[in-house]
Amino acid sequence: MYHMDDNMEIVPRIHNLGGKSVNYYLVEDDGEIILIDTGLPGNSSKIVDYVEKTLKRKPQDIKTIVITHSHFDHVGSLSKIKEITGAQVAIHPADADYVRGKTKHIGGTFINALIKLFQIVYRTKPVEPEIMLKDCDVMSGYQVIHTPGHSPGSICLYNPEKKVIFVGDILQYKNGRLQSPGKKLIPEPEKYGESLRKLLDLDIKIILTGHTAPVTSGGGELLREFVKTF
Repeated sequence: MYHMDDNMEIVPRIHNLGGKSVNYYLVEDDGEIILIDTGLPGNSSKIVDYVEKTLKRKPQDIKTIVITHSHFDHVGSLSKIKEITGAQVAIHPADADYVRGKTKHIGGTFINALIKLFQIVYRTKPVEPEIMLKDCDVMSGYQVIHTPGHSPGSICLYNPEKKVIFVGDILQYKNGRLQSPGKKLIPEPEKYGESLRKLLDLDIKIILTGHTAPVTSGGGELLREFVKTF
């Protein structure tokens, strides 16, 4: 499993606050900061510390929190970070009801029990998103690409100038190759395949994943190689 010992700036103005298993990102944009995903509960102090000590900024400079998908390991610290920063939350409507607390995580008995325990211990709360993202929306230079398959509302964020794409959990990078998250984590394989093909025409250099090491060069070629085998 990918492990990042230290938070780091991957490329200029894009910072990975990855931990032992889940990556979430800070993107600096013209005086504001965008937080992409929030990781598990308990990450709020880590995010605040990085903003204050490394970026020399205020937590309130995080103006937008973009959620790539609503699974608990990506939205666990959402309510706390929103409380601290006052940031607006952006998510695809197909995944919005989970963060609103209206639907449950789709998982086994053990996973759901663990999530419930986290929610109690860390006092997570439902959040009402302010921004409903749709395919082809643009946020601070990043194009929203709706990529269902892993979850109904999974999205990617693509910046054509930087040739960077945030892919959430639809891709992993291991042993020099891109991979799917696994059959059990693709409940809609047909939609997943369609989502991958939507990315093929993009000029991609850097791929930033939700759980594994970043692809720092040749992302488009790696993606084409993976899609051929899927």
